[in-house]
Amino acid sequence: MAFYTIEDLKLDKIETIITFYSIPYTQNMDCNSSNDYIFQEAVDHCRHKTKLQNVLQDIKMEHYENKNFEEIICMIYDICKNINQIGHLMVYDISLALCRHFGIIIDNVYIIGSGPKKAIKLLNITSNLHKINKNITLHYVTIDELIDAFDTSIYELNEPMRNNRNGDEWETFICNWQKKTINVSF
Repeated sequence: MAFYTIEDLKLDKIETIITFYSIPYTQNMDCNSSNDYIFQEAVDHCRHKTKLQNVLQDIKMEHYENKNFEEIICMIYDICKNINQIGHLMVYDISLALCRHFGIIIDNVYIIGSGPKKAIKLLNITSNLHKINKNITLHYVTIDELIDAFDTSIYELNEPMRNNRNGDEWETFICNWQKKTINVSF
């Protein structure tokens, strides 16, 4: 991990990092209807791609139409619960992909996986719990909690993210943001 003095930091580099990692995830994608594309983030996160591909092949998109996030994640959990090596992050990523496909906006920022966990630790935020059913309880923070944390921290937040109310895009933002956070030694 690199440490920089204040003299080493150039404002234009910091602004470039902040701008790049604040572009909403969905603005950088061209849409098509193939399952491979819809679930690409889940595939990218998965170490057991063959098992995941078998699950994805069996997903019938029409079964998830007119459902909300909680219904979708419960349905995906039921499909994956007995598949070894397909865990909570995969269930979440598949569910979010379906929500994106159907235009469902997630209000909260769910903290699943190491990236978002590191981000809220950097921002000194404690997560809340959302109990969806007896098998699924997710950690989350609100978008307003994230904005407040940025406002009271040393980190900058640009206007596009400040005005963004999509929890899925915020989750992607904080995951990427924490990877690029610069440690400054004084």
